[in-house]
Amino acid sequence: MKKLILIILIFINYAASYSQQDFINWNTVGGNSNRDGINTDLFDFTIGFEKTFNAPNTIWGMPVFCNGNKFTTTRYTSLNPLRALIITFNFNSVNPVWTYGASSGVNVIMGFNDNVIYVRDFQQNGNDTIFALNPADGSLLWKSRFTVERGIIWTAAFTDNGDLVLPGSGSYRIMRINHLNGDTVWTNNRIIPNTGAETMCINGSTLYAWEGGLTTPKKIIAVNVNTGITKYSSATLPGDGDQEIPFTVSKNGVVYCIRDGGLMYALKDNGSGFTELWSRGVSHPVGTYTQIATGNDSSVYIPYGRKIYRLNHLTGAARDSSIDLVSSGTINPRFAIGKFGIVNVGNGASVPSDGKYFTFSPDLQTIYNQVPFSYNYYCGPTPGGFINIPHILMAGAGTEIKARYIIIDNILNESSEIPELYTLSQNYPNPFNPSTKFNYSIQKEGYGSLKIYDVHGKAVKTYFEGFKKAGEYNEEFNAGGLTSGIYFCKLILNEISITRKMMLLK
Repeated sequence: MKKLILIILIFINYAASYSQQDFINWNTVGGNSNRDGINTDLFDFTIGFEKTFNAPNTIWGMPVFCNGNKFTTTRYTSLNPLRALIITFNFNSVNPVWTYGASSGVNVIMGFNDNVIYVRDFQQNGNDTIFALNPADGSLLWKSRFTVERGIIWTAAFTDNGDLVLPGSGSYRIMRINHLNGDTVWTNNRIIPNTGAETMCINGSTLYAWEGGLTTPKKIIAVNVNTGITKYSSATLPGDGDQEIPFTVSKNGVVYCIRDGGLMYALKDNGSGFTELWSRGVSHPVGTYTQIATGNDSSVYIPYGRKIYRLNHLTGAARDSSIDLVSSGTINPRFAIGKFGIVNVGNGASVPSDGKYFTFSPDLQTIYNQVPFSYNYYCGPTPGGFINIPHILMAGAGTEIKARYIIIDNILNESSEIPELYTLSQNYPNPFNPSTKFNYSIQKEGYGSLKIYDVHGKAVKTYFEGFKKAGEYNEEFNAGGLTSGIYFCKLILNEISITRKMMLLK
């Protein structure tokens, strides 16, 4: 294999004509309501160059959420009195579009879904009020008459129709909230764990949550997301009485959870109960704000001491491990994994100065990037932007939010005979607007095609399809009617394929 790497710094002029489906959305912690850290709209890349968004100073970083052409986050501006405001950006501007709650309240984002930002006002006599904001201008859409359990970091899970599932207050220990007006759809009175950072997950029509208090056994419960009725629960999962957070559900219904002071479990939802597939030891503490992720090959990523382990999803055995992500203290990792399995992770360092973001190969053996960012223990990497120009947002303490853009990897899969028989040059210029040129040579005639594709696999230009004589050819690609992004030039001859990546920047 021959690998040619072209490093390109991307300055993006975002087009207003993009539709919602052209964006990478990251609407809650873990990216989705499974909280598995996967977003297959994110085309994997090795992180390259940086763009900085200007933000009010924050004492620590908070999760960043993306929806459409905007992203939003909470900024803790003061500890005494405790104050937190919300800022929202368009991707095409380095300055906030608006801020909310700059002079009062502790406004913490619960999620950003279907073009609505959901917020709670933290620390109101033990319970938090909840409300919804318009991302265009920060105006209030509704304020609920119901309150929720206080907590600095927990976020909403979303049903298929966009309703929120939250840890309620009082006897309403789980609430489904109507996303249009803030009213309750149903409530469930479970025993709530002792946590300010609780995780609940949704897979299909089932909600999964922890149940159990300081002095009662801890279990995973399965709740009908349409009715709020508890369907069944797992066996008791031994451990101590403290907080319960590490928890995710794969798309095929396997719950991966870690008991504080206990084991890690893989529990398969069989439709009438849970079947334990395996359990294994972990290195404690696992981190109060940590996350479990699943890869595209179903591998499971967990914190283990100061490292990340990749586990076999069938047995729980360790397949690979990373380097230490910190030099001292503990980690609270959060993940973002794209279409081809590259692992982006924030270490969530307990020692603030050790905060850092990493980009690993799927097997954790290659480090593509390390970005220092102190006080990142409440946040993680967030994919966002346009599908065909992806990037990763990173936050921590200070006045910046960083976005790292792609390095274009032009990977050429060649047999030993390709250099003798066929060539396809890299286009020049690259990036280009609107035209670029390239050439190719065919030393042995045959059947095939030469086409240019967009990132969705749609052919946008065909140069030939069928029989092609041997020769040297020069071509021009005019993309005047296309949108900015990555395109693929692909030559196929006699079952041999060569592909080049091209970047259109308007």
